[in-house]
Amino acid sequence: MRKIIIVLLSIFSFQSVLSQNADLNVGINGGVTIGNLDNVSRMAFGVDANYLFDIFDNVKLGPSVNLVYFLTEDNVGVKPDPFIYLPLGGAIRFSGENDDFYVGADGGFALGISPNGDNGGIFFKPMVGYNFSEKVSVNFFYAGIKKKKPTYGYAGIGIVFNIFRGGNYFSY
Repeated sequence: MRKIIIVLLSIFSFQSVLSQNADLNVGINGGVTIGNLDNVSRMAFGVDANYLFDIFDNVKLGPSVNLVYFLTEDNVGVKPDPFIYLPLGGAIRFSGENDDFYVGADGGFALGISPNGDNGGIFFKPMVGYNFSEKVSVNFFYAGIKKKKPTYGYAGIGIVFNIFRGGNYFSY
């Protein structure tokens, strides 16, 4: 785990060396659970960060880190531990030439970090979003964690902040 964090921090540190056309985005999100968690959880929250490089015109690609927290409810007198996952992987975003709308996806492996000893699963998060400005956007998504039998998922809304674009740190 420590090695993964060191690698991710190294990637974020060398942004000026890697590309002048890169974006660091940080977002928060929330939504309602769908499917296999209905009897245990009704809501989920998340935090995500991605570091996107311009690959082609209107196409961005890069590493992604997420944190997903499924709130649990009392079920027949027993309240289970929350389900917490740390998805690590990649992100891709497509946008139009002069359009503020975009589509994208995050994907990778979700490490289970909850106290219940969950092993994790495959993470996927397709989305559609709108850029309100160069610094703020909103997206609608479905996030899922596919395990051997169940898929833990939630549909929600997120707000994303562009921390810097092309080396222009923290300017608004």
